[in-house]
Amino acid sequence: MAPRARRDAQPAQKPAEAPAPPRAMSAGSLLLLTVLSAMALVVLCGLGFWQVQRMGEKQAFLTRLAEQARATPAPLPEPARWAGLDLDAIDLTRVSLSGTWLPQSTATVRVALPEPKPGTGGAGGFGRYLVTAMRLDNGAVVLVNRGFAPEAAVASLPAPTGRADLVGILRKPERPNTFTPLPNLAARDFHVRDPASIAAALNLAAAPFLIEAERRPGVQALPVGTDIAELIARIPNNHLPYALTWFGLAATLAGVFIVFVRAGRRPRAS
Repeated sequence: MAPRARRDAQPAQKPAEAPAPPRAMSAGSLLLLTVLSAMALVVLCGLGFWQVQRMGEKQAFLTRLAEQARATPAPLPEPARWAGLDLDAIDLTRVSLSGTWLPQSTATVRVALPEPKPGTGGAGGFGRYLVTAMRLDNGAVVLVNRGFAPEAAVASLPAPTGRADLVGILRKPERPNTFTPLPNLAARDFHVRDPASIAAALNLAAAPFLIEAERRPGVQALPVGTDIAELIARIPNNHLPYALTWFGLAATLAGVFIVFVRAGRRPRAS
């Protein structure tokens, strides 16, 4: 008699089925991918061309500043014209002015400057700009940034007195941003060169611009005035690297799109 089959015998397993080959990309998926890639490509190229345009504008701006730096100082605009001045257009213009210092009307502006090159007569690090009002010969008042002094030397520098003839650089107001600390009005201590705010703290009606005293060659006494050539050199013109970055991203996107589409449309082996 044949032995009975064991009830606990395991059933034979079916051989594993091979995974189905991936399907080729459908026409709808290809169309959607093409539209999205084209939109992204247009945006990236647009940003690249915009940076090229900004590079040209910045270069023209720097060229204008360099020409102004070499020009003979112009007379300060008459007070009757101040309200209608285009401060963006005349920013960084060299001007000459004469008047009498108002030593009691002095404020400071906190700043951190890069360390100057050896032998330039400049100063850097943490410190303050010293701003003193000057009454012009025509009776109007302007605020003059006499220059930079390191923090440790600020308290020891007295405000100037008497008459003065100056060559300076006309500057438009510097506006605070979200992260700018509030000024200490009681101490007349600020963080931006905003002539309106400084004049209000000094109880003065002053010009809507500020004059930065020009550094005189060979003079290294504090406060250190502004050298317009150094100021222009510190203005960045990084638009070319930005443009190359955007164009590079656009080229990368186009390459990835081509490779992906070719792989998606390639016939699959059965």
